[in-house]
Amino acid sequence: MRVLVVGGSLGGLGAAVRLQAAGHQVTVLERSPTPLEDHGAGIVLHPETTATLDAHLNKPSAAYASSVRWLRYLTADGAVAHCAPSRLRFASYAALYRRLREALARVGGAERLGAEVVAVGQDARVAWAVLRDGTRLEADLVVGADGLRSLVRRTLHPSLQLRDAGYVAWRGVLPEESLSPSGRAPLAEAITYTILPGSHILTYPILDPAARTLRNWVWYRNVPLGPDRARLLTGRDGTRHQLSLPPGHARPEAIAQLRTDAAAVLPPPVAELVQRTPSPFLQVVVDLEPPALSAGRLCLLGDAGFVARPHAAAGTAKAAFEARVLASCLEGCDADTAPEALVRYDALARAAGQALVARSRTAGERAQRLGTWRVGEPLPFGLRRSGDSEDWDS
Repeated sequence: MRVLVVGGSLGGLGAAVRLQAAGHQVTVLERSPTPLEDHGAGIVLHPETTATLDAHLNKPSAAYASSVRWLRYLTADGAVAHCAPSRLRFASYAALYRRLREALARVGGAERLGAEVVAVGQDARVAWAVLRDGTRLEADLVVGADGLRSLVRRTLHPSLQLRDAGYVAWRGVLPEESLSPSGRAPLAEAITYTILPGSHILTYPILDPAARTLRNWVWYRNVPLGPDRARLLTGRDGTRHQLSLPPGHARPEAIAQLRTDAAAVLPPPVAELVQRTPSPFLQVVVDLEPPALSAGRLCLLGDAGFVARPHAAAGTAKAAFEARVLASCLEGCDADTAPEALVRYDALARAAGQALVARSRTAGERAQRLGTWRVGEPLPFGLRRSGDSEDWDS
């Protein structure tokens, strides 16, 4: 079948690789005129995430992944409050993105950069996407993998709105070599957590495309909708953002306050990490539960569909799982039976999405509002259940 994938980030590329490898004719439509290699930071890997690359690239995950031996909880003064073995693996967005593009080229899929989709539609016979320049592209089905602001989702569910969680995530990456020896030692070989009143911060190592070790960090802070949120999301050029501030856009006074707060409340090695990061960026935490992931010849995948808060660290894994399920449901189908296959996809993917959103929401509320996330708890990382992000032998 002819398939158009709207959105060329990790979810869209992963779906395109799966579908092209299954024998369909796939074209990825990405609105950015340039590759997305500078988007995102660290990603917790999951066996579901790496399966697509393992199947289509002759490169082991060790070529792009980092790993840790320990989960450490630090107290505010920097002492180790708890330490347990960990088998988690991590990657940078850029490393995954490059390899998925390479896999797509290897299986023969097409990618069009600078192809901004402004409308999608369908009838009983065909689906289509209309580009900014007026070009109309037809296909047997359209996969919406166009992220939080998904046009395809708005087409299927015009009144559906993202649900604001009431807090934000400051993020950043810093080369480990930029930390002092006393700053590196407590973080070595570990994913590190610190639980604070109404807040928590974590950090773990990732490899950049040149195999240099970076420290990725995420600091969750309660900032409800209102004037404080609006000021925080106003960039240095005065532009008001809604869901995120990319690196380099935060106002100097906002970064200065972040660094001051880090010195006041974070463990010294973590505070140093935040303070030395040159361009921290910001994401608003949201979630979303669409009533359906398909209608006719249109379907949703990744953050265009269910959006889970980041606490289960499974957003990329969810998109990879959905891509695999979609390819499986379409096996043996033709253009006439594709809508029936998408009904099966909806049922399978929706159940998994609902469970992940609920589990991630619970974890976030416990950490940010209820104060019931205790030092020493196992992490909620996982796609189907907490802990399955470490199931590398299954």
